[in-house]
Amino acid sequence: MTPIIPNIRNNNREAHRLWTEQENKLASVKDDRQWLPKDDPTVPVMRSVVLITAEFFNSERLGTEIGTGVVIKRESNQTLILTNRHVIFDGNEQGKNIQVEFFSSPPPNRVRMRRDAKLLKMTTDEQIDLAVLEVTDNLPEDIQPLPISSTAITPKMPIRVIGHSAQRGEDKSWSMELGQISYQNQQLEISQAALKPGYSGSPVIDSQNRLLGIVFAQKKGEGRDLAYPMSEIQKQLSTWKMK
Repeated sequence: MTPIIPNIRNNNREAHRLWTEQENKLASVKDDRQWLPKDDPTVPVMRSVVLITAEFFNSERLGTEIGTGVVIKRESNQTLILTNRHVIFDGNEQGKNIQVEFFSSPPPNRVRMRRDAKLLKMTTDEQIDLAVLEVTDNLPEDIQPLPISSTAITPKMPIRVIGHSAQRGEDKSWSMELGQISYQNQQLEISQAALKPGYSGSPVIDSQNRLLGIVFAQKKGEGRDLAYPMSEIQKQLSTWKMK
């Protein structure tokens, strides 16, 4: 069951966003590159990581839920985003009003750009926990897919995970956690990274900002989390003819 406190905080965040739009008579802008931090080497990779919101109306998930995704393909006005199935589907209900936000640091009287997303592909419960969202909009040119790493995974390999904690405020989104990975049973085991609800679908990247996999499960109290390696993800994408 989804914790109640993150739901409350997410709904408060959505209310504050709506208030900001109405109070200032402003909507999100088409091109937010003017709001990107200057001389920050992490900006290009941050722009490839998206914040996903979806609305649920049932006893276990009520209100706005957040998750993470990563851009895997960009052609003209079509952008494909990889995430976990459970971010936008709870087993019985598909989330409504699925939207994505791209990294920027807007001033207090503005809101981050947000775009509608459509569920394009989703695995079943018996398969790997993946979904692909499609955004058909004229996004800024700098929003591009992350390159996929071809480096062999070694024990205790240092990595970074970028995600959005559902237990934190808006200003703590796009948090970067350091950790290590090991390859076990066709999965990546992540250790020493403080991942929290909201990191589902987060990219696991190497020191060269190349994609190693995406997070799909948190092992509470065990000090480790699990991610799918790109080798397994690419098999599914190939089945969907998206590779």
